[in-house]
Order: sequence, then C-alpha cells, then structure tokens
Amino acid sequence: MIFGADGYIGWPLALHLASRGDDQVVLVDNFSTRKLVKSVKSDTLIPIKTMQERLKAYEKETGKKNMKFIEADAQDPYVVDKIIEKHKPEAIVHLAQQRSAPFSMVDQEHVLYTELNNIATNVNILFSMIRHVPNAHLLKMGSMGEYGTPGIEITEGDIEIERKGKKTQVMFPRMGQSYYHLTKIFDTYNVALANRIHGIAATDVMQGVVYGTRVNDITNEALATRFDFDSIWGTVINKYVVQAVLLKKLLIYGQGKQTRGFLSLYDSINCLTLLLDNPADKGQFRVVNQIDEIYNTLQLAEKVQKIAGEFGIEADMEYVENPRVEREEHEYEVEHRILPSLGFRREKSMEEILREIFRDVLSNKKRAVKMKKLVYPTVYWRTSTALRVKEFSLPRSLMNIKREK
Repeated sequence: MIFGADGYIGWPLALHLASRGDDQVVLVDNFSTRKLVKSVKSDTLIPIKTMQERLKAYEKETGKKNMKFIEADAQDPYVVDKIIEKHKPEAIVHLAQQRSAPFSMVDQEHVLYTELNNIATNVNILFSMIRHVPNAHLLKMGSMGEYGTPGIEITEGDIEIERKGKKTQVMFPRMGQSYYHLTKIFDTYNVALANRIHGIAATDVMQGVVYGTRVNDITNEALATRFDFDSIWGTVINKYVVQAVLLKKLLIYGQGKQTRGFLSLYDSINCLTLLLDNPADKGQFRVVNQIDEIYNTLQLAEKVQKIAGEFGIEADMEYVENPRVEREEHEYEVEHRILPSLGFRREKSMEEILREIFRDVLSNKKRAVKMKKLVYPTVYWRTSTALRVKEFSLPRSLMNIKREK
C-alpha cells in the first residue's frame, strides 16, 4: 500500500511494484500535490494524466489489473483506519506529505499546513498499523535534510557519544533548516517511539535530492510522472535544466558551495524496492541513508552546463541571493552502507539522465515558456513571517477537512 501514490516518486514506485509481479498494489492519494503546485501558479512541466487514465494505460500496457486506487486524505484518521483494516497490507510506503521546503517557508499558514498535514498523516498510519497489521513493514520517506550540515560524518543509524568517560548510543542529531524538514524529524521520532513501544518494523529512509523525469516502467506518455521545475517545487538539477533551456543561464544560490547527496529517480525507485524486498526485522527500527553521489550546487551547474552544450545551448551562470538560511560552505560526509550491501547499483550515470531531462524539457518547451517567471526565487526564509500571503493562498479544500465519524 502506497500513501502518496500520485506523486513524483509515488507513481513510478507503484508502477514498478505492480509491473514486476502479481501482488496487489493499493494506491492512496488525495491529489494534494497537484492542488498545492497550482496554488503557487505553477504546474508539472511534463503533462500527466488523471489517475483513472494512468490505470487504464497500465492495464493496456501490461495486461494486469493489480493496481487499486483509493482517493482519500491521510490526515483523516478514520479513513486511514478503514483502508488499512480492509486491505491489511504486508507493507506500507508512506509518501503522503507536503514535500517542499520552500513551500513550508511561504508564511505562517503554509507552516501550519505543512506541520499539521505531515505529522498527522504519519501518526494516523502508525496507529492503524498497530491496530490492524502489527506485523507489516513500514517504509517511511524521510530526508537527508533532517541532519542539516553537522560538519562530521553522518552515520547510518545511531552515533556513539562519550561524556565524562561514559559512552552511549544515541540517534544522530537532527538539525533541519526548514519547517518542512522539522516535520520529517518529528516523523522520525514518532516512528522510533512506535517501534520501541509497539514493536513496529520500520525503515526510515533518509533520502537525498532526487532528479530525473522517468524510470524504465514509464514506457509511454500516459504513464509519465510529474516534473516540477519552479523555485518552490523543483529540485536543483531539474531546475537547472529548465533554466538552461529557458534563460540560457543557471541561477546559483549564494556561493554555490552548498553540498548535498543526490540520486536519480531510477535509483530512488530501485532503492525503495530493495528495502521492501529486504524489510526491517520484526521490532527493528532501521535508518537508511539513501544517496548515490555528493556534489555542491556549483559542481552540478557545471555538469548541466556541459550537457546543455550538446544540445546547442550556451548557459552562463548567474549568482543570485540565496533565499535560504544555510551554511554557504561546509564539509559533507555520509555513511551509506546498507543499500550497497543489499545489492544496490547505479542504473545510469548522471550525464545520461541529464540528457534524458533535456530531451523531455525541450519537447515540452512551450509549456515551460508559459511559466518562465517561476524559475526565479520567490520565497525567502527570513521574510516568511506573514500570516498569509494572498498570492500563494492555500486551497480551502485542503485546509478544511471534513472528519468522518
């Protein structure tokens, strides 16, 4: 069962899991990402179909009918409980959250939505698991951003500390730098507590920044996943490619020395599948650092600039004010041993995937031109103190949830 199955990662994961076997895959979503992206006047650059059209295309392509979709809001505890009680899944993937750090920093209203939505969905899934499927495996999507930039190697799991001659193991400190990342930290501690008290088997995936437009199971346009490129919803590599095509320049935040871990959409789906095939043991809380390569944003820009040249695009670099509050330059070292030990291998090189992104962006250039102004930063961390920014008002349908009794 995948909560958040309409999303950038959720749909290709559902597609992959269903395509490779006969297990039923239950998809749950309330289409909030589609609504939230439109609330900031943006849209997916690559057109996506309705869920009904996607399922029909999947059935036509594979001859299978092992995907079932349920439209539901995971903030509603009664609805979540009914779904899990009815279907009793062996594994639950939790992706049903507001996933944008900039979106969470727009104003107080967006902070409240992000924190209430993200924490509630996680708690609802946890307690329904405890009641109905205590032996199921929870695969929760966390973020490498939970760690911040601590300046020491980020361990995969607990870290040993010593004070006054005594040693102990503690969870690696979390220092999120946006309200979105704080919600992921709250989720981590809530899952860890549910594990200690109720023995829930859980894998907490600290995922790096994902880029790309496709996976092997996306065999035609009707099966495409969304591709966000604006300054609020897009991830850095995806944004760079669109900037190169539209602006003939790449917007470098600050000094461009901010360093993070990255992996392609191919590799994200392969990693999540590996973790589902090799679940945490009963009573185990497993933390997995899911990254592939580490770069700073300037190094990424140079890679994009080089590939842009292959398409006849000369993209300069423009340094702009960093809208975020973060260290401009820092050490970044991450332990990631679990996935390689399970057999993870990179699907394609970054250069190969950049060429795929360029081809997909260029084929949808007309759509991109209509949203050209959205590539520039619009949300600044230090100015996100307003109660509500009218330009980016949240959809009322997502703020006023009817509770079923």
